[in-house]
Amino acid sequence: GLSRPGAGAAGAGVRLRSGNALTCREKEMPMLKKRLFVLLAAWAVFLTACSGLAMSDPAPAVGGSLPEPLEAKVFVKPEYEILPFTSGSQIRAEDETVVAHCSYQVILLGLQNEEDVSPEAAEAAARNVAVFNEKMRTVHTELAEQGTVFGEDAVAVYEEFGSLAAEYEDDADIGADFCGDIVSAVLRRSSYTGGAHPNRYAASYLFDLTAGQFIDPTQVADDPEAFRTGASDLLLEKAAAHRDQEAFWQDYASILSRWNEGTVRFDSEGMWVIYSPYELGPYAIGDVELVLSWEELEPLIGPGGMAKLGRGITE
Repeated sequence: GLSRPGAGAAGAGVRLRSGNALTCREKEMPMLKKRLFVLLAAWAVFLTACSGLAMSDPAPAVGGSLPEPLEAKVFVKPEYEILPFTSGSQIRAEDETVVAHCSYQVILLGLQNEEDVSPEAAEAAARNVAVFNEKMRTVHTELAEQGTVFGEDAVAVYEEFGSLAAEYEDDADIGADFCGDIVSAVLRRSSYTGGAHPNRYAASYLFDLTAGQFIDPTQVADDPEAFRTGASDLLLEKAAAHRDQEAFWQDYASILSRWNEGTVRFDSEGMWVIYSPYELGPYAIGDVELVLSWEELEPLIGPGGMAKLGRGITE
């Protein structure tokens, strides 16, 4: 009777110990699973990183060569061009008779090699083109407006005198030379309203591509005032030797001293100072054009000015 309960107690003890062992394992399994999950996640991250490295940054093969570097684009100096802009008209009276002709040609500035210059140079060139062309369009507008008045006068004269009235003509033309960083443009205009001859006059426009503005002729020199006075002396010598010197106005020396206020043109020969009829003498002597060669100009303009004009050392 005593052995059975003891056996039972022993059996119960075994079951108790067995129950305690199962409980410990159940506590350890979640921790093991968590550690395994962390290890697997870390391994996955490592494989992903290695895969990205292999795809984006392949190591050069042993003994291979690196790809050739791209050559830097070489920019060049802006190259400008002259673009003529012409307009014209015929003015008719009420009976359809042509009483006047008008023809006006100005010039516009353009850039030939925009794709080959640096962005900064392209921006500066665009400003040059805009400023120069605005001036030329203003000149053209003024000519056209004067042409309208010119035509109205022609119609009025025709209505009064009929076929005895002369056919009016008004023509203006602007040409230009590139001299280094200077655009030298000259307008020549001829207007005929009857009589023995047309009236003519010239005007000049000097544009500095470096400064981006129109300038006085003396501003091309290192010392503008020294250039003005020195050129005045040389022009006076040229005028004294001119074939029509005796017909010049008595104050022609004073007129020559202000040469920079008149019509000035730079070209391959040097500097021309142009006097239209009546400016330096009577109409009969025509235009008077005095030229100073580059050799004569060099000591007056100075090295900086000569370089600006594209001459450097006189050739």
